[in-house]
Order: sequence, then structure tokens, then C-alpha cells
Amino acid sequence: MGKHVTAVGHEKKETKKELKKHAATIHCSNTLSLLQRKITNALLYHAYQELLLKDEHEITVKQLCRLIGYQGNNHAAIKEALRGLISTVIEWNLIDDKTGNENWTASSILASVCLEGPLCHYAYSPRMKQLLHSPSMFGKIDLVIQSRFRSSYGLALYENCIRYRGLPHTKWFEMELFKKLMGVPAGKYDIFRDFKRRVLDKAIDEVNTYSDLIITADFVREGRKIVKVRFKLKERAKKTRLGTHKIAKQIAAKKAGDDAFKSVLLQEFHLSEEQIEDLLTSYDGQFVQDKVALIKASKPFQEGKIENLAAYLFSAVKHNYQPSKSKQEAAVKQQEAMFNLELGEIERQVEEILFSYRLYREKAIDEVIQSLPANEKDVFLSQFYQFAEPVVQTILQLQRHKYSRDNIHHSPQIKALMRKFALREIDFLTLPSFEEFVTQQAEDKIEAWRKLRSYDPDHPLLRFSE
Repeated sequence: MGKHVTAVGHEKKETKKELKKHAATIHCSNTLSLLQRKITNALLYHAYQELLLKDEHEITVKQLCRLIGYQGNNHAAIKEALRGLISTVIEWNLIDDKTGNENWTASSILASVCLEGPLCHYAYSPRMKQLLHSPSMFGKIDLVIQSRFRSSYGLALYENCIRYRGLPHTKWFEMELFKKLMGVPAGKYDIFRDFKRRVLDKAIDEVNTYSDLIITADFVREGRKIVKVRFKLKERAKKTRLGTHKIAKQIAAKKAGDDAFKSVLLQEFHLSEEQIEDLLTSYDGQFVQDKVALIKASKPFQEGKIENLAAYLFSAVKHNYQPSKSKQEAAVKQQEAMFNLELGEIERQVEEILFSYRLYREKAIDEVIQSLPANEKDVFLSQFYQFAEPVVQTILQLQRHKYSRDNIHHSPQIKALMRKFALREIDFLTLPSFEEFVTQQAEDKIEAWRKLRSYDPDHPLLRFSE
């Protein structure tokens, strides 16, 4: 950690932020979203050195966003992801490479989270701290590489391959176990060609595009059925190191060129200072310059038909646009760019609906609990706290300076757990489904929902977990 290394591909030289992550947490059966996976790794990286020394850790929201490569201003999405991490139970499997046996544990990833202004306070349960701090096997997760992934399937595959670095291939995974490790719900994509098209091929493509590994899949068949999979591993070729004196001269020359290039991004492409910094931190400067030159040489640019140059440049960098071989290919690239811009706006609108729906559910459930007759409410609360006693004990132990038996009901984790308990125990408590809720929104939000469903029926935003 903290060592300067030469980045790979078209990436920049940067301080490498590596998380030595316990193999149990890499080999985990879960349905975490991409944002939740990134946040989980970033929080553990930030807390690791003091994991056993502190009951609670703190990080600024801005620093967390920087660690996960989150460039948006929608901190409500960060809050919602954190809420999920303290109320979602996830299975952790430590796989013995020699015997293939699994050591199974279940826990919430975080015991508690508290957002106070710009600060995020978070804590792990004692069991989780022990598991995470004293690993028997390591997989090194590069947070800079992690930030580039665009799907939870891609990041999950990278996490499950990286601990075999230095070997020619991973171990063989039974297909059913591998689907769990990728976060595919039971019963989904039971037909292998569907799983391969929807999950595996896209995940392999992301690993090969965004990471420092090149992987290919091998399969074992029994008759017509695919029963096992493993991945051949190859390090992406690294740039040759130059002599110290030559590097110093190149740095001086590069700085002058960088300043001129930043001026182009600022004045011609209308990027903000922050956007320029993020772009040049995430990608090699020459790579970005190539995309700028490609755009400026294109017919749409020369005719002034690109309305949002900043968005178009980000799309060109993200999707690695190449020089078109024909006018038809150029038109296709432009259509793809416009589609990506439209899809991003659609996803933003659906995220807003999802956030509103969760707030609506919370308020509705809380109102039902408060409206119970006094005797029924006492019975409900008595049953709930008996059910939640292990969680209460953990919170009181880790956050004894903040909570006591008298105010434990203010804990976000207890509130979330009580709502789930109410949905299960209160017979007359019924709520509209997410899709029913969507139909009550403004017409533009309904249209965004329909479009996203038509583009990708399996998009994570279309799945609402109770």
C-alpha cells in the first residue's frame, strides 16, 4: 500500500490504493449493488489499520466518494446504499483451496452508520472485525481499478479472480456456487446461455476493459450441461520503466503540455476544474488527448452539431471511441453517444423514484406502528425487541457512547429492522408495489421507468428488495 507504481493500459501513474481483502469477503454470496460493493471495499480500506483499535470509524462523505470514483452530487444515493449495508444480511463463504469445503457465516456488513454533516461514522460487529482483520488468505483489491467498474457482476468477477494473481488460472468453481458468488439470485438465469449472455460475458468484458487482468473462461461439461468454470489469468502488459534522468525531463515537458491541454478542456469543452481533475486522475492524459483530437476531427464537431461537448467527451473516454472507418460507422458512434446520455438521464430519474418510494414506505410503516392501540403496540414492541436482542446488544457494545436501552429506538439499524418486522407481523399492513408506485408519478417519470425496462429488463434499478 502507498507505493508508487506504473499504472497499466491507458491509465495514469498514481498512488496505488490496495485493500488486502479477506477471501471470505471476496467469495461471498450476495446481491449487493455495484455502489454498495464499492462502498464496502472503500470503508474497509479506510478503517483497516485501526479496525481492532476503534469501535467506530469516521470518513468524510467527500473522501468516500473520491475512493469509489463517484462523481455525482446525489449524496442521497450514498445514504441509501449505506442504509442497505446495515439492514441487509449477507452470507460469507471462506473456501478452502485444498478441500473445497466452505466455512459459512452470515452477518450484516456494517453494524451501524451515522451521517453527521460532512462526516460518516460507521462500525463493524465484533465477528466481522475478527474476520476482516485476521485473514488466512488475501486478495488485493485496487480501489482505483475498482472505481472504473460499471456493473456489480464485473466487480464481483474481478474480486473472485484477483486473489489468484500470479497463478495461471483460478480454481474450478461449481456453477451453482459461482452464480452465488456473482450475486445472481437463486432461480434466475437457470439456462446457461442466458446466464452467459446476461452476466458472464458482460462481466468478463468489464474485467478485460477496466482492470489490470486479462481473463478467459474454461468450462467443464457433463453431457450438455456446463457444471464448472474457471478463469485463465494473464497480467496486462505494463509500460517499460525509463531512467530517472529521462523521466525528470519528460515530467517537465509534460507539465507544460498538460497546462495547455487543461486550457482546451476548460475553454473549448466547458469542463469544470473538478471534472478535469477527475478525468485526468482516472485516465492517462495522452489517452484523453487522443479522444479530444478524435472529436475535433469529426464532422459533427466541425459543423457544430454536438450540443454537449463535455458529456460527449466523457462518453468517448469511457467507451474508448475509435476513428470511424466510414461515415456510417461515425453515425453509429454518435447514436451510441446520444443513447448513453439518454440512458444516464433515465437512470437518474428512476433512482429518484426509487428513493421516493423507499421514503414513502418508511413513513407509511412508521405511521401504522404508531397508530396501533396501546395494548397491541406494547405487545408488538415486546416481541420486536425480543427478536432484535442480538442486534441491540451489538449496537450497545459498539456505540455505547451514543445509545442506551432508553434511546436505542433512535438507531437507524433498529428502525430499519423494526420496519421489516412490522411487514412480517402486522397482518393489515399492505403497501403498493414499486411498479404500482411508479404509475402514480408524473408522466415523465413513468416514461423513464418504461424506457429503462425496455432497454434492460434486468437493470438493478428495476429490482426493489424488501
